[in-house]
Amino acid sequence: MRRMLITPLIPAALIATTVVAGADPPRSSVYQPDFSSCSASRQACLNGTSRRGERSAGCETAYTQCMRSGTWDTYGL
Repeated sequence: MRRMLITPLIPAALIATTVVAGADPPRSSVYQPDFSSCSASRQACLNGTSRRGERSAGCETAYTQCMRSGTWDTYGL
């Protein structure tokens, strides 16, 4: 009797697990800055430094490097 009750639950559990695993992860509603180009990265850097009250000289240096290399890097500054 007990086996007859559990048997129909197995496919239902597998379907529920598959649906949950295939769902998109929740997206953050926090604004993410645009780093798709050197100019956009510089603007995001300037916005961030001004918001934090820091100097923006590192943004200009990183922008110059980005224009040469194509890669935005503020970690080495």
